[in-house]
Amino acid sequence: EGKMVRSQITSLPMPAGVYSRRSMLQSNALRWVLIIVLGSALVMSARYWNNHRKRIDKSMPCSGATDTLPVLDAAKLSEDDLSKHEGKAVLIRGALRAGELLDKEFGLTFRGVYLRRSIEMFQWTKDGSEYHKHWYPYVIDSVSFTRGHLNPLLMPFHDEEHILDEISLLGDAAIRVSSELIPQFSFAHRVPITPSDLERLPADLQGTFRVVHDKFFRGRDIHYPSIGDVRVHFAGIAAVNVTILATLKDHHLVPCPQANTAHVGGEHVSESALVVPGILDQAQMQTAFFQSIDHGLGVPWWLYLLGVIHVACFAVLGFFAFFWGDLSQRIRDSRSD
Repeated sequence: EGKMVRSQITSLPMPAGVYSRRSMLQSNALRWVLIIVLGSALVMSARYWNNHRKRIDKSMPCSGATDTLPVLDAAKLSEDDLSKHEGKAVLIRGALRAGELLDKEFGLTFRGVYLRRSIEMFQWTKDGSEYHKHWYPYVIDSVSFTRGHLNPLLMPFHDEEHILDEISLLGDAAIRVSSELIPQFSFAHRVPITPSDLERLPADLQGTFRVVHDKFFRGRDIHYPSIGDVRVHFAGIAAVNVTILATLKDHHLVPCPQANTAHVGGEHVSESALVVPGILDQAQMQTAFFQSIDHGLGVPWWLYLLGVIHVACFAVLGFFAFFWGDLSQRIRDSRSD
């Protein structure tokens, strides 16, 4: 009889008040799940639209979105062509005229238009209460560090840039690039250091450096560096093909006058020219320009969509976890009936 009583007790239906309270909780929870999913989708869509609007509002330097620019080959330009396009925005394509660049401190020579030396030193750094060792291009102040974690006070060498006095394009017209366009030359590549470069080191550096992984290294072991070890690497721009979007003026390529210029920190700021490696047409230049904008704006559209799906999945999982006890109870009740 005791067993029969227990089975009858467990099969009794839930009171109506309990179901009504659970139904209320269900409706409230479902409402919050929908609010979270729809709100997340709305916020991410708004952010994507805002970034897309910034991209559309940003027209190419020297032109609008639909302007057609003359495309000129520097090697084939004549004086008549220069006169025809004087003072106008143009796309000029051609090879850079290389010159000899010398880094006197390390005796390194490079044939191109730009050479940059970068110095890194292995040092202590502090993260909270923990100390770590890494390569840094500047001195880490270790005055406040504990004993045994001190860094050198000065960098033994410094970064340095070498730019050709006159950058021009190959061709009879000798089109020159104004100094205002130099910041657009941002596509330097690593210049590998070879054992023969060790022989050209100045006398005071002979025997102190060796070549490891295409760079100069001063220390015992590049794989297990010590505090104060130094590595030196170079990057440069050789006589590569480039496409330049600028204004042609007196055999020079100069920035285009832009209406949407601004002043930041007292300096005149304007995206009024574009220099891209390779031989490109206007459509390809537009693609390169907008890709740089998209990179600056950050998140692409598919990451926003992934974020919405991510939030929705967690909301659905939370919904089932919240109601699993009630659903299992209903299943048991239906089976008992």
